[in-house]
Amino acid sequence: MVERVVAEAVRASNLLGLTGEVAERYGRSIRAILPSALQALVEPDPAERDRKLEAVVVSVRQVSELHHVPAIIERGLVSIAFGFARRLIRERAGPSGFTADELDAEFTAFRTDFEKKLRQLAE
Repeated sequence: MVERVVAEAVRASNLLGLTGEVAERYGRSIRAILPSALQALVEPDPAERDRKLEAVVVSVRQVSELHHVPAIIERGLVSIAFGFARRLIRERAGPSGFTADELDAEFTAFRTDFEKKLRQLAE
């Protein structure tokens, strides 16, 4: 999934100087954050989930700053990644014991919180 997002980003952002090599390094760094993001997503305690989500958002922002990825590109990458993930979640909902709509609602709430925190951090 990350590779597809990065490939889309490279095509869309060459105008802003995000070369393939930079995008590849960025993708590797973001991929390393995914386990923490998944831990935040499944955290049942709301306060702990919020703490974990905040840490993930800070990590994503730090990676973007390290690779000189502008916030506008970062927001686009986040949107693309969440779109891919949402499709996968809906397609694979059956074995989870939850309906696709239930998982989608939970994931959409997580996405909304993530994007809000990321915007606030970038301001």
